[in-house]
Amino acid sequence: MRETIKKVILFSVITILCLSAFGCGKTYNPDGPTVKPESDLDVSGTVKFTYSFGNISQQKSGDDYIAAFQKKYPNVTVVKDYNPGNIAARIASGEIGDVFPMCDTDVYNYAVTQRSLMSLNQYIEPLGLDMSNIYTGVYALGMIEGEMYMVCKEYDHVVLTYNRTALKEAGLADPEDGWTWDQFKDYATKLTKSSPNDPNVLTQCGGVLNYGWDPVYVAFFEGWGGTWYDTETKKINLTSDDVRQGIDELLSFAKTGAIKPECCENMDAYANLTDANYVFTANTYAQLESVGKMFDGIDYEWDIVSFPKLPVHKVGTGSMGIGVYKYTQNPNAAAALALFMYTDEGQMAFHKNEGGSVPVTRSLCDADFWRYPEPKANGKDWSGKNFDAYVSFPEADTVGRVICKLPAAVASAVTGYWGRVLGEFWSTGSYMNALTTMEKASNDVWQRILRNQDNG
Repeated sequence: MRETIKKVILFSVITILCLSAFGCGKTYNPDGPTVKPESDLDVSGTVKFTYSFGNISQQKSGDDYIAAFQKKYPNVTVVKDYNPGNIAARIASGEIGDVFPMCDTDVYNYAVTQRSLMSLNQYIEPLGLDMSNIYTGVYALGMIEGEMYMVCKEYDHVVLTYNRTALKEAGLADPEDGWTWDQFKDYATKLTKSSPNDPNVLTQCGGVLNYGWDPVYVAFFEGWGGTWYDTETKKINLTSDDVRQGIDELLSFAKTGAIKPECCENMDAYANLTDANYVFTANTYAQLESVGKMFDGIDYEWDIVSFPKLPVHKVGTGSMGIGVYKYTQNPNAAAALALFMYTDEGQMAFHKNEGGSVPVTRSLCDADFWRYPEPKANGKDWSGKNFDAYVSFPEADTVGRVICKLPAAVASAVTGYWGRVLGEFWSTGSYMNALTTMEKASNDVWQRILRNQDNG
């Protein structure tokens, strides 16, 4: 009797595990398909492409991408799924498409925590892809422990847009790509103006660096040679001299008032400023349309320049992308559809329409289709803008989002405590207590994760 009960329990456990693994009839292979480098792949059958677009007109990017893919792989039928709803819920239920979208901040969660993504490494050679043609910074965003789980859609690193009218009024020449941190500080200082009636109230400020945002502050953590995290020893080190030098440089300049304070309660000096009164603003290509429309709407000249070069050149970089559902029944076609994004044909098809961005393939850096958008407001022509800034110094790229570098819980501690560091700086003039707490809290989380893994 006891033996019978054991068998029933064992059978029930196995059944539950199998049902959990297979979810809604999907084929499950815990290691993914085995594909040899010299394989002649059979790319055929049907796959579903799940993607969310901002509006109906932007769906043309998906349509053109699929059409270009099917021209290369005529034996594949792609089912369009452009209204995905809650992607996380669909992944959990097993009803997601074979290829689906994600942000760079989702990769670790989907690949490691949920184990829902298929590694794509072994498809690179059989599909004849040239990875040296992909910007290293965005390529790294899709990698977890040496495995590629996300194929990046766009090359999106931080640049500065600026009010050229303000520079002309101050007698300053346009900055050039590759300008330095010291040059930026000089410009920002000269461009900061106070009211003649009250020297404590600004009428113009040198800029907004957005240094509460990780693609910016990560560059300063690393920009003076700092190594602030170590995935081998599983430790965070924010209080080392090199990391602190970068933080000191950033915050000591912020204290001059020449850039907008972050996490500061007293903003009285900046209360009368509009976005146009901040001369330089750190942002990415995704914000270009709104910035351009703002300046065009008030007839200000404006342009783009590379992010200031720190002593160790670092530029925060991010991307969105697509990946392959681990339980796909057609891994060859799904992998080919996702990795088609790493070809010139795929990039041109996706980015030549409304909502397009900077291509991830180096060979398209000089192409016109992404550099010269149609006039965005008031019939203004943007063809003379410095679009080179968006593809400048790719060798300086660093993964900008903390959650793409570290386990999610550790990353959450880092990003959550950074605001406290800034708040302490503005309230007390020092940040060391908060920075030390931030380091300790992050390390405590990481050690707890390791202990749970050992006990599991």
